[in-house]
Amino acid sequence: MAYLKENYYYIVKMLLNQFGATFLGLMMSLVTSRGQDEPNWYLVLAGSTLAIILYVYLQYNVMWDLGARDIIRVEAKRAPYKPLTGLWMTALANIPNALIAIGVVIGSLFGSVDGLSQMEWAGSVGVVCRTVGIFWEAMFNGFVMRFSPHNPIIWVLMLIPPLLAGGFGYFAGLKGFAPIGLLGIKPRNEDKK
Repeated sequence: MAYLKENYYYIVKMLLNQFGATFLGLMMSLVTSRGQDEPNWYLVLAGSTLAIILYVYLQYNVMWDLGARDIIRVEAKRAPYKPLTGLWMTALANIPNALIAIGVVIGSLFGSVDGLSQMEWAGSVGVVCRTVGIFWEAMFNGFVMRFSPHNPIIWVLMLIPPLLAGGFGYFAGLKGFAPIGLLGIKPRNEDKK
């Protein structure tokens, strides 16, 4: 719990980064799919891909900062070596996304089947979570609209990219890699002083 208190700044920063990527994703999905009966799917998917890349990049960089800070403490023997910390911190920051995914899955499984209501409350939970998810995870809207508008599994799959980026970012920070640029990863040059 003390570690969480010490690092809440990074969790808040990841949530704010998601808000920025969400705003970009929402604008991209609105611009690329508006005014047409059948949108240009290449354009919709390109906009969604751009927003997802930005989102993953921002999550990676936040966790890289934490890993680069923690390696100093690990090398000085003031903190234990925990390479999965980035994965856990990213999972904490993605609790809202996980709750949305759980709500959508519950709504799809127990809500309605072919218009017949099984459990009214579950259908309501699913609709609310899907609506919130369309706005909160707007960077994925292009893929949801194109490939899986009614399948709830895509909402669970949306959790994977930020978890991988955060986990890898923290590990890269611990191992001394330079922050990732959009063109690749380079090891830090330790000869420079």
